[in-house]
Amino acid sequence: MTKIVVIAGPTASGKSDLAISVAQRFNGEIVSADAMQIYRGLDIGTAKVTKAERELVPHHLINIVDMTDKFSVAEFVTRADQVINDIAKRGKLPVIAGGTGFYVKALLGQQPLDFVASDEAEVALLKQKSLPELVTMLKAVDTILASRVDLNNKQRVIRAIQIARHGKRQEDISRPTYDALIVGIDWPREILYERINRRAQKMLDDGLLSEVEHIMSVGGESIQAGKAIGYKEFFPYIRGEVTREQALLAVQQDSRRYAKRQLTYLRHQIPGLIWLHGTDAATKLTSEVKAWLD
Repeated sequence: MTKIVVIAGPTASGKSDLAISVAQRFNGEIVSADAMQIYRGLDIGTAKVTKAERELVPHHLINIVDMTDKFSVAEFVTRADQVINDIAKRGKLPVIAGGTGFYVKALLGQQPLDFVASDEAEVALLKQKSLPELVTMLKAVDTILASRVDLNNKQRVIRAIQIARHGKRQEDISRPTYDALIVGIDWPREILYERINRRAQKMLDDGLLSEVEHIMSVGGESIQAGKAIGYKEFFPYIRGEVTREQALLAVQQDSRRYAKRQLTYLRHQIPGLIWLHGTDAATKLTSEVKAWLD
């Protein structure tokens, strides 16, 4: 069974730095589990590791799709399995790092998945129907799937119809099982919130608005990347509807709320997760990994 280290935690908790530290110490390579770092051209607002950091340790599953592309959790799991297998075959330790808890849960085999490519022509036809019509269609083809989907969310109902019609369930897909050491980085709330506020300001200082303008030029809120915290709050500023300071405060507030949701998810949805205090996470994780590998 392939051993992997999984580093989770809320936004701005220090996952990337910790992953680099562990990968350097234990001859590892890093696999990103972040739903926004997959996009090419979105570097500042996603807190993507720098080129210099990528030269320290190989990183995988960042910059793999264009910002106008859609990318599902099933696609992430498929690619992550392939990358992890390649890393392990070369005698290195796969280190998974990212804040997208759903990605982590799915990779660990704790979340049932449905695998199907999206048919844009079919989606266009389905979008023409009302939500009640779509719900009726879904219930007619798969009552079990209908019971698991948010029936008030038109996009998810459409996706569920595609899955019911064309998809393969995870039980039909052969996937590896991992021996995973799973840790989460924990900070006192006031410290975490201050880290979030500082990082948002630094992103703005580093040129975040150029990425915001790029997203708006290719679709804005209509594309998956345009729904990300850190970008969507600045769309009203670009349109002249709010001040720069108001947009920054919105990013900081939304990021703090997101961090709270991330912590709740990790505490309730990822069994076996070991919490490490942020101040000494590197030292503690080094000890944990060393004992686990021996």
